[in-house]
Amino acid sequence: MIVRIFTLKNGLEVLENVVAIRIKSKEYNLLILKDYVSLLGEIEGELEIELENEVKKFENIKASFMNDNNCFSIIFDEDIDD
Repeated sequence: MIVRIFTLKNGLEVLENVVAIRIKSKEYNLLILKDYVSLLGEIEGELEIELENEVKKFENIKASFMNDNNCFSIIFDEDIDD
């Protein structure tokens, strides 16, 4: 899977070979794997992107996301710390 991360501070960052995406939001928890159904939503909580060698974690975020054809795109509503 591919993940595209958009932030005002860093612009576009593309992550390839993503194994799984975990979302813990106010109202739901999601585990997104390869060939997952298309969806659109908002996150107010935590996001974990599991790559083959590492896990990228984002906590206390507000963002909008879309998952379609094994491409997960996320736009953060506010700046995030790296």
